[in-house]
Amino acid sequence: MSKLLDQVSVANIYVQPIHFCLSISLNTLSIFIFSSRALRPSACTHYFLAFAVFSIIFTFLMCPTEILSAFNLDWRNTPLGCKIRYHILYVPLILCAMMLVLAAFDRYCASSNSLRLRSMSTVRRARLNIVISTILMCIYMLPVLFIYYWNESTRQCQAHSGIPAITFLISELFLDYFLMPIWMIIFGFLTIYNIRQSAIRARRQRIGVAGRRTEGQLARTLILQIGCFLILTLPFGVTFCMNSFVPSTLTPMTLAIRNILLMWLQCFCFVSVFLHVTSVKVYRDQLILLLKRMRCWNAKVHPNAPRIIGIQHRAGNGSIQKINGAG
Repeated sequence: MSKLLDQVSVANIYVQPIHFCLSISLNTLSIFIFSSRALRPSACTHYFLAFAVFSIIFTFLMCPTEILSAFNLDWRNTPLGCKIRYHILYVPLILCAMMLVLAAFDRYCASSNSLRLRSMSTVRRARLNIVISTILMCIYMLPVLFIYYWNESTRQCQAHSGIPAITFLISELFLDYFLMPIWMIIFGFLTIYNIRQSAIRARRQRIGVAGRRTEGQLARTLILQIGCFLILTLPFGVTFCMNSFVPSTLTPMTLAIRNILLMWLQCFCFVSVFLHVTSVKVYRDQLILLLKRMRCWNAKVHPNAPRIIGIQHRAGNGSIQKINGAG
């Protein structure tokens, strides 16, 4: 085992708890924001909600697994764990990408001039798409239960080399690291084009500018998420493809690099939430409103807590001054 791989394993002990805390807290905050009354009527919001839920599931599964792996307690290095690890660990991550694809298509439909396309952007259809895509993706990933097996002689988890196994792996890699990014980019640029065309018509007709503000901000958030997805996931995808098709590249050095890129990929689960709040005004407004409600709730729960109150007293010159004191 290379020295770099040992160092990466030690780093996982410290990095994974940070990933876990950031992902759980920020995605939970994201769920509260997207559940607000102002954002619920948008179909795209429900895709973002599903994205946050799948990110939490992925974090709950991946972070403890990586920590245990650093202590040589990796459940994946067992006959059963070898078969189920890819299905359990990577289905939520693939579904996160799928939610971005569906959100990109929804933004394209919502920003289109076509009444038929706009009618496809509904909350009911979004919920149906989320359920159907989740079921289909879980079924699609079932072959990994039969492709991977535990080799007792080498004490490693390996994949069968038959044509069906190779065909499925090629299709999976093609879907995850080529089709999904291409769909995101295409629908993202089409959405930008539609929004610009709508803005031009609105300026000419002087109507509809305020009504489309939230939709435009949702589209901007989507573009940021797509860019974040490409930057944080594609490097791991390239390494994973190389290891899948060229087994001789599975050296301690490449495994260390792949583990580093996996930690980089995990940032996607919480970086996108940070982009929501910092880049789009409608989310910042909802966050401020949520914090104010939490403050009011704390005041009701702890009515006897010290408060800062204003006390007026007469200064020596006869003027009224206000000082702060604890009440």
